[in-house]
Amino acid sequence: MKLYRESIWREIVSSYESDSLAPSLLFSGPESSGRLSLALDLASFLGIDDIIFFPERNLGLQIEAAYNLLIEKYSSRFISYFISRIKILLMQYHPALQSDGSEGGRDKLFSAAADISELLFELERLDTETERDEILRISESIYNASMRPDLLYRGKKKGSLSVDEVRAVQNYLVRKSGKAMVIIENIENSNDSVRNALLKVLEEPYKESYFVLISSNSLRILTTILSRLRKYSFSPLPEKDLNLYLRENFLTSKDYDSFNDFVFEMSTDEKDRMKITESARMFSSSLISGDYPGIDELDDIFSSLEKNRPYFISMVLKELRRSFSDGRLKAAKAYSIVKALDDASLSNEVYNQNMRSALDLALREAGFVG
Repeated sequence: MKLYRESIWREIVSSYESDSLAPSLLFSGPESSGRLSLALDLASFLGIDDIIFFPERNLGLQIEAAYNLLIEKYSSRFISYFISRIKILLMQYHPALQSDGSEGGRDKLFSAAADISELLFELERLDTETERDEILRISESIYNASMRPDLLYRGKKKGSLSVDEVRAVQNYLVRKSGKAMVIIENIENSNDSVRNALLKVLEEPYKESYFVLISSNSLRILTTILSRLRKYSFSPLPEKDLNLYLRENFLTSKDYDSFNDFVFEMSTDEKDRMKITESARMFSSSLISGDYPGIDELDDIFSSLEKNRPYFISMVLKELRRSFSDGRLKAAKAYSIVKALDDASLSNEVYNQNMRSALDLALREAGFVG
């Protein structure tokens, strides 16, 4: 990814070479803009294998896509990609976060992660050309073990950070030897206690330890935390660069609007994709016409939304662009609809409003726009 974020990468490398690389960094920008990939590139550049990761992304969808790619396009390239997705999952099961034995359920998750790690070690030792059947067998075992809902986020609904985990990281960094990196996604979604605990950690950087905070909305991060971070802003990856990246790394033969679209297509069967596309079309039509959909239609729409929100929104925007291009949607109405959708997304992120409720409000507002 560093090849597609060349200016940011050059700035980081220059800071390192001048011995001024900040120990705490903020990578802010929209989803699928290469923030995590660049953080992992940085860890590799710094020679860091000791990584603790607190994710909020849909790990299951990414693992599903990687496994399907491996089965469909078997090669060393896709074996490596599958392994890299599993390693990202396992980064949240760092020994520093394991309990002292008082949390039986949590310890079982760490034990399951250790079993996956052993299978992964076995997989990496196999020869791509001569041991295909064994590679596919072990990959299937890893895939099945990794897709447990409780395992994906350490027994949580999301990978949200807790105060105890911040303290565990702090205790580990105090006593560890060698380099380490802590990657935290969407710290803006954490509660005040977590943010205050993290602030204390950032105030006293640990030797050869780096923090990378990944944010989708840096305006919601405490100013006291922001003041201790070196900020790097990621703009959306241009479609040209995105599709060049996909062709070079995944041998794709079609263009995609976003990396999320690619991942969703690789992880979901055609029937589900068509259902979401049709639901997005119904939702777009209601936004354009201002007519509130019926109860059954609404249930179908929001059922699709829950399956994959980024893909659903992407399909809605695509329908709106198509309607604008062919003259069915006037500029003023298009602007008002996009604003309503932006407000819905903001309500979801800033006020933690249920996305279904937020989009329901967008539908109602669109009905009052001429």
